[in-house]
Amino acid sequence: MAFLYSAICLFAFCYLEITNSYGTHCTDISDICFNVEGTFYKGTFSLAYEKSEQPPIQMDQLFYLLPTPPKDLSNLQSVFALNALLSCFHKRGLHVTSTYRHSNFKSVAKQRLLIILLLLLSGNVQPNPGPDLQNSATPTDFKSLPGFKCIHLNVRSLLPKIDMVRIWVKSTGADVVIISESWLTKSIFNNDISIDGYNVYRADRLKKGGGVAIYIKAKFNASLVLSQSISKQFEFLAVKVDIGPSCSITVAGCYRPPSASKETLQSLQLLLTKLNFTELLLAGDLNWDWLTAGSDEFKSFCDSVNLSQLVNLPTRPNIKNPQKSTLIDLILTNVPHKYSSLGVFCNDLSDHCVVAVCRNTKIPKFKPRIVYKRNMKHFNEQAFYHDLSQVKWENIGLIPDVEHAWAFFKENFLQIINNHAPFKKCRVKGRENPWFSSDLADMINERNRAWDKARKTDLPTDWCVFKQLRNKCTSLIKKAKSEYFLSVTTENLNNPQKFWKVIKSLSVNKIGHTLPNLIVRDSVPIHDRTQILNCFNEHFLSASSLFDSVTTSVTNPSTKPLQFCSNSFNSFNFVPFSSFEVHKALKALDSRKPPGPDLIESYFLKLAADYVAQPLSILFNLSIQTKEIPAVWKSAFVFPLLKGGDPTVLTNYRPISNLCVLAKILESLVCDQLKKYLHDNNILSEFQSGFRKKHSTTTATMKVINDVIVALDKKQHCASLFIDLSKAFDTVDHSILIDRLLSIGVSELAIAWFSNYLHNRTQCIKHEDLCSDLVTTKKGVPQGSVLGPLLFILYINDVGQSVSEANLHFYADDTVIYCCGSSLLQVIETLQKAFVAVQNSLLQLKLVLNADKSKLMLFSNKKVPDDLPVVTTLEGEVIEVVEEYKYLGVLIDNSLTFKPFMENLLKKLKLRLGFFYRNRLCFSFKAKKYLVNATFLSVLDYGDLFYMNAPASCLQKLDSVYHSSLRFISNCKAMTHHCELYKRVGWPSLSSRRQYHWHIFIYKALAGLLPPYICELLKHRNLPSHSLRSNDQLLLSVPFARTEFGKKAFVNAAPLAWNILQKGWRLIELPSLQVFKAKLTEKQKSTECCNCFF
Repeated sequence: MAFLYSAICLFAFCYLEITNSYGTHCTDISDICFNVEGTFYKGTFSLAYEKSEQPPIQMDQLFYLLPTPPKDLSNLQSVFALNALLSCFHKRGLHVTSTYRHSNFKSVAKQRLLIILLLLLSGNVQPNPGPDLQNSATPTDFKSLPGFKCIHLNVRSLLPKIDMVRIWVKSTGADVVIISESWLTKSIFNNDISIDGYNVYRADRLKKGGGVAIYIKAKFNASLVLSQSISKQFEFLAVKVDIGPSCSITVAGCYRPPSASKETLQSLQLLLTKLNFTELLLAGDLNWDWLTAGSDEFKSFCDSVNLSQLVNLPTRPNIKNPQKSTLIDLILTNVPHKYSSLGVFCNDLSDHCVVAVCRNTKIPKFKPRIVYKRNMKHFNEQAFYHDLSQVKWENIGLIPDVEHAWAFFKENFLQIINNHAPFKKCRVKGRENPWFSSDLADMINERNRAWDKARKTDLPTDWCVFKQLRNKCTSLIKKAKSEYFLSVTTENLNNPQKFWKVIKSLSVNKIGHTLPNLIVRDSVPIHDRTQILNCFNEHFLSASSLFDSVTTSVTNPSTKPLQFCSNSFNSFNFVPFSSFEVHKALKALDSRKPPGPDLIESYFLKLAADYVAQPLSILFNLSIQTKEIPAVWKSAFVFPLLKGGDPTVLTNYRPISNLCVLAKILESLVCDQLKKYLHDNNILSEFQSGFRKKHSTTTATMKVINDVIVALDKKQHCASLFIDLSKAFDTVDHSILIDRLLSIGVSELAIAWFSNYLHNRTQCIKHEDLCSDLVTTKKGVPQGSVLGPLLFILYINDVGQSVSEANLHFYADDTVIYCCGSSLLQVIETLQKAFVAVQNSLLQLKLVLNADKSKLMLFSNKKVPDDLPVVTTLEGEVIEVVEEYKYLGVLIDNSLTFKPFMENLLKKLKLRLGFFYRNRLCFSFKAKKYLVNATFLSVLDYGDLFYMNAPASCLQKLDSVYHSSLRFISNCKAMTHHCELYKRVGWPSLSSRRQYHWHIFIYKALAGLLPPYICELLKHRNLPSHSLRSNDQLLLSVPFARTEFGKKAFVNAAPLAWNILQKGWRLIELPSLQVFKAKLTEKQKSTECCNCFF
């Protein structure tokens, strides 16, 4: 072999001479290529240098100018070309500096000989030299590889195929999953497409189709770098991933549609310059076929930015005509030598292959997720009851100090729990698909092996075997999932707790309780978990000082200390709690709720109600008598819940508080007594609808809409200002609240208890076995508590008490000011005065107005002029005028057609319908009916009293969606008539359902079961002086309405509907609500006969 090498080299030196003469200008390597056979790599390196600017040519640059290396020694093109290349270098006076140790030869011939021999001995020479990429035959082989694994999938709609994506993630063990054509929209949340153990990042297309998503294993520290969607060009997403102590990779996904504009490459180059990466891995469906000349421009672009393409097999195969197979799913990197393995696997998600690469690196081991749970395996209720009966609970009454009494109870109760259900250490192992069995995994592996064999042999018989296995796998996966959930849901249909647990495991709306591995605070990334918890704690605590950070330059002479109502009420004193009340509260506990800082679970308290009700009543009464609350009862575990957006940003989280169960029971007992006192003395504002009996969001919205419609019917103009407060519950000043309690007649003893309840409250962020530092909250009422909401509405009860010319309505902190008049200019001026008065009240209460979220809406029968005066805050900020606003869950538009509300409702319902139909084989008839009633009709029913008079076209769309849900339940075909659907399911039409709710609402108003501001709108008809048969009927007076629009107001529509109902019923007195509902149901059934064909 050495002799053969020598002969080749000697032949090359003796017989090859380059045609370029000395002094001929050689501007590019292409000048040499004309006289040498073979295909050369067309790089961007140029040889056009002046002698004064002649840089040394390095070996790695030389490799870019080499032809494709020969597969055997018989192909001498590379050798010939290399000799010609070196000759050109010598004749041009250019110098080649080798990176090898022995490069300083005295003669050019020896240098040529050494280079040629080294090239021949090295075998395959690449422009960026590195290890060869070994192809993995199956995902199982790929999973066993060490290193950082990444896969790319083109799924063409991620949401309905999320289960298959989870299978691919599990079978490949991928650390990073890049999705092209995700087809996601804003209405699809991250929880809808979650994968257990992974964090998801998205770049959605603004319109339909397209989109990119990236899943990163939660154990890696990752942060979003760039997310951008450029219309008619591409969607691009980049995430920085730390894979080691000093190693990070910028992982990017890109989808470019085939119809992308010519500016795509320029835009892509600009984005890459923004990334500022050291190592890049870019994957995506770019729709540039790497195997054809059509991608030459893109290849040149990759060369210019030093990116190498790793995939060497077609990724969109054409089984019928292999010559038409394309390579459009690409993986690009600037460090190709660090990647050792490649996989191109068959895909059952779309007609694109799954592409996988593995980067050589040592992934550090991460600590497993450990949680502590009660071991209920050997729990015996009777033994538990026996031990409870052995404790001398009555001794708690001999302890005068509440802390010591609480310690006595806690020590005895926890000891019994720990004896019967001790804590055990559990390692959390996520299981996304419980229906995925080992047999199914074997079948998938067999399919993958068949794919690999068919791709290598390209025989029709092998392709036929692969198709059969592929179809069989798809069928078995669907069957396994449907059979599992059909069995589990049917089995637990009578157990709501377990039933909904199964639905949540199947549903797309799962709430994630994972803590981010990285947050960014003041542009500084934080990775330590304990520091992350402390940052969250400080962030949530900062809301209490929000008022202190807000300054105003407005000095209003009318601003003075808030004057509360004079104390003309009876004094409020606590009544001792009975053991019966405590027992009832214990039995009403939700067993699923987690324990608070006292570590006592509600499940055991509910079980032990018969034994601990008496000692707990003594403990609660002792708290009232001593005016003290155990310190741990004033503490809370807080968990940050991601609202949406970037998980590294603190402001994208809201706190979820978890208090002690016993503290909430005590609060509920106090709350009941305080509510009774407030009701008996008529202390709360008539127009405060939050957290009050007989009040609801529906009654509050009905009052506002009725007043606006009545005013418009009188040819008046209306203006509504919807006020938003920033962190209202967290900014309550304790001293002002205490003064407020004093002003309504709360006794000194009760005041001392409330003061102890509010002060020295603590909280910490808890996640699994980690806790942040315990911090003290200086302001606010505890969220998640029973007593907190009632204290808040007391706190703001007198806001706007000086406003007389405008109307105010409250639902907790949601406030609306509205006024009507004949002149729109006068209306706005009146509204501005009322707004100033409300702001002054808020300032005195140290509450902060959120001007950006506060909105103004104008209602008028005429065109609103453009030169109207603006409504401003005390600081001069202009309140934005909007045409629609979401008030208490109802999207109100300035024309009161409720068309935007219905369109939004349709989108939400269609998403749920999609979930139903994707999983239609997973439920029985009864389970479907139960599921639709709980999750679909509840959404459909909310606000139906407002949109019942909407345009017929909108109502027809709602009917169509409703009929689709009935087809899902009954498994009927699309052409089945809706009357047949009603009959099979046993439900009425949607219009009948709305009428049912409408009549129930009217009945409650007549029976005094609604707030006075609704009940007072209905007046009984004045009886004539002469005797008539209708005199004994409960008929209502119908006010005059000038227009058809005016007849839609509650004050007009309700009496008219009730009188029509009375023509058939002729009620002399109101029956009970239960009897009234039964009569309505009977009336519905009698009128639901199909008359569509008559």
